[in-house]
Amino acid sequence: MIIQQILQDMKMSRYRLSKISGIPWATLADIYSGKTHLDRCGAGTLSKLSKALGISIEELLALETEPKKSTASGKLDKKTYLETGLSENIQKAIKDYLQGEKEQVLYLDCLWNELYGAINADLWASLITEEQASYLRVKYLGTGGKEDDIND
Repeated sequence: MIIQQILQDMKMSRYRLSKISGIPWATLADIYSGKTHLDRCGAGTLSKLSKALGISIEELLALETEPKKSTASGKLDKKTYLETGLSENIQKAIKDYLQGEKEQVLYLDCLWNELYGAINADLWASLITEEQASYLRVKYLGTGGKEDDIND
């Protein structure tokens, strides 16, 4: 099993794991990406991580990190982790928005606003990071910054 799968099964983002475990987000990012291997982490980090994930240290050390995937252009896709652990609210809003685009519904602006609101609500509730929120806005809504949102 891989760390990403455990987090997905628990419906937990790395940001939330960082808050629960007390492990810095940057450390988790290095572990998650494979830059830092679990067997190179200190006992304190392993203990906090195993407690937060509800698994033993032995099970934790047996986990693998997911290999990086290549995109069609051959470049590594480093942003896929930003869509893991999203709340059901955001997942539903994304699904509804994409379905609305596909069907070319007349109320697409309402679906856009629903998704935008779901992203902001989860950001304010600290369920996702600012990086995740920006990524989702760019990917699904075509807007990246607050200045873009004001002009729309």
